[in-house]
Amino acid sequence: MKLNKAIFMVIVLLSFGQSVNASPEIETLMDMLLKNGMITDAQYVILKAQLNRSLMQNNNEKLTLQTQIAEVTRPAAVEVSVKGQVIVKKHDGAFTTKFGARVMADAAVYNNDDNTIGDGTKIRRARMSLQGKMYHDWGYKLEYDFATGHNKGIADAFVEYQGFDDVSFRVGNMKDPFSLQFQMNANYNLFMERSLTNGLNTGRHIGAMAYTQRKNWTASAGLFGESVQSEGGANDEGFGFGSRITYTPINNENLMLHLGLSTNYRDAGDAATLRFKQQPESNVSGINIVDTGGLKNVDSHAKYGLEIAMVSGPLSVQSEYVAASVTRNIQPNLDFDSWYLQVGYLLTGESRQYKQGKFGKITPNSNMGNGGGGAWELGIRYSTINLNDEDVFGGEVSSFTLGANWFATTTIRFSANYIRVFDLNGGPMDPVQPDIFEFRSQWAF
Repeated sequence: MKLNKAIFMVIVLLSFGQSVNASPEIETLMDMLLKNGMITDAQYVILKAQLNRSLMQNNNEKLTLQTQIAEVTRPAAVEVSVKGQVIVKKHDGAFTTKFGARVMADAAVYNNDDNTIGDGTKIRRARMSLQGKMYHDWGYKLEYDFATGHNKGIADAFVEYQGFDDVSFRVGNMKDPFSLQFQMNANYNLFMERSLTNGLNTGRHIGAMAYTQRKNWTASAGLFGESVQSEGGANDEGFGFGSRITYTPINNENLMLHLGLSTNYRDAGDAATLRFKQQPESNVSGINIVDTGGLKNVDSHAKYGLEIAMVSGPLSVQSEYVAASVTRNIQPNLDFDSWYLQVGYLLTGESRQYKQGKFGKITPNSNMGNGGGGAWELGIRYSTINLNDEDVFGGEVSSFTLGANWFATTTIRFSANYIRVFDLNGGPMDPVQPDIFEFRSQWAF
């Protein structure tokens, strides 16, 4: 009876997968049965063969299962994420591509303008961009504005090497390193348009630039040719040098103090012409409130900029002063300047983001349509520019701006600005001093 039970137990264990997990115990039992004469040599050989077959079958099943698990859990060769923006990247991070787009639709009404500035609507910007990384250390960006078209629509178009710890190098069409408000993405400016100081800005040029960015300071410098729209023909084009440094002695989560200094020098080249102009902080009509016209016999010109800004919780303050000096071959040299001061406050408690020497986007505490009401911001600004000097009467003007922004989500923004133009002296629009009401719908990611 005991013999039959022992043999039966071995056969049962060999019949189930768990017998393989206990194969040393089963083999010990078989040896004891053989030693005690409870099974014959022939029976032992049969049972041993069955045990080996079960062990082999179980190992094959394990290997198949492990292969299937590895296949299911293996990272995808390409990952796609969509959360406010579209990012495609390889799982090892060697290649990434971020798709970006923005559309700004504006409307403006100009009062007290003596019928010289027309009310209207305009697609201010309609841009698409690609930016990312190649082979771990190479970055790139290409942005095109369909609202401008032709080669004027080319905005950023560059590649950069990021393989060094301390410094990166960029080559292509890019912004000259100058001015806080110009370095900021237009999506994130407090007002719909940059201040009057933008009339002395440097713009974008084709060139090469080196830059470094740390938590509390940044530095950038580059050598630049002309813009993508320039066609020198038989004349040598101009060239220039630009640099900007920023320092943030206080850079905490809810408290920040920013200081900056910019310089820019350009040789006019054979064309020897230059022009400064600026619209009245509204871009719909396309009419300049101040304009020097074409300055001839220009040898070179230099610009200098000072920046100061701070953020304390929902409060932000920003100011810049820009001066321009023009050296001419025959006529007297010229000096122009401009400055602005602006204050913003987020009623819903958010704080303006700051990183690497410039302000970033507003992220609402709660999005509209997702149980929240978005973020609300109010702003006030005073700005002035003087393009009158010596024999040039481009105009001197000041403006006062009130603004309100509603960030419905991180990607959708609605803005309303009221602009009062005053103290106009000279220029193509003297004595027109309009009140301007403008509105914008913005979608950007």
